[in-house]
Amino acid sequence: MKLILLYGPPAAGKLTIAKVLANKIDYKLLHNHLIVNPIAEIFPFENSANRLLTREFRLRIIEEAIKSNINLINTFGIAGNNPFNHIDDIIETVNKKNGEICLVHITAAKETILNRVEDSSRKEHGKNLSRDRLQEMLKENHDMFNKYQNMEHLSINTADVSPELASLKIIEYYKLA
Repeated sequence: MKLILLYGPPAAGKLTIAKVLANKIDYKLLHNHLIVNPIAEIFPFENSANRLLTREFRLRIIEEAIKSNINLINTFGIAGNNPFNHIDDIIETVNKKNGEICLVHITAAKETILNRVEDSSRKEHGKNLSRDRLQEMLKENHDMFNKYQNMEHLSINTADVSPELASLKIIEYYKLA
């Protein structure tokens, strides 16, 4: 089982790339908001149970995908609350269960994500973050653009690369085809 984890700041293009990639390599797609949105209906983002449940559900889904030998693409937004600790947990879970992890850092310039954040395509997936709230988050979370340091992996700046080309870079880097 392979897990491709695309992570980065909101509106960097993670889901857009993940959709193109999933179509090319026939992996299942578990995007962040499939987990986050139902939990937020009960536990708002400010409630500590939200983060806890979101992370637990993600890990359990990954565990079951490994057991069932289902290749998976997962998107994960870097937005505070020690996100790199959760990436550590994901890597540990995948390695412990003899899966393979393929990390991909998706990033873009601050102005690029601010321009994209209110795009109508994001609303289709329950992504309701406003430009003003994203600006606040950027001030509060200085690590949103950082690359995970504990493992060598691919980084793609979506300001320079189309989703199509980004998916091809991922396929080539991880030899997925």
